[in-house]
Amino acid sequence: MKAIDLIKKYYHGSNTKLPVGTILKPSPTYENDWSGTDFYQVLENHRPENMLAHKNSVFMCDNPDDIDLAGGGTEWLFTVVPLGPVQRHDLNWSSEISMLMSEVDASESTSWQLQKKIRKAAENYWNGIPHHNENVWEYLTSSAKIIAVEPY
Repeated sequence: MKAIDLIKKYYHGSNTKLPVGTILKPSPTYENDWSGTDFYQVLENHRPENMLAHKNSVFMCDNPDDIDLAGGGTEWLFTVVPLGPVQRHDLNWSSEISMLMSEVDASESTSWQLQKKIRKAAENYWNGIPHHNENVWEYLTSSAKIIAVEPY
């Protein structure tokens, strides 16, 4: 873990209140809950081996205002400390993938140019490249410890 990860503040949203000291682990229902989205499988298909699978990750943001945008619970805000390496990804690439996938759905055949754009958006997500419009950063780690709890 980098020293910056110990200094930087990370937040995790939840609809369930948990006590300080709780160790957050990946949700066993994550894949089932998110696999119906049009971006999840694309991201998984293009995930480099050295990157954490979403289903094996605890999600964090560095801005509490981004919790809702990132799909986190909005009843409780946990300040957390990551207990493993941290990976940073711009969520707006998943929105870009969704937009491109709607073009796939609208056409009878998928052009290689469209396939290339979809692959590039997934690669940009995994490589932590900022989206050209705006950024919503999500951070993935294997587990995290709650150090503060407050209502969202």
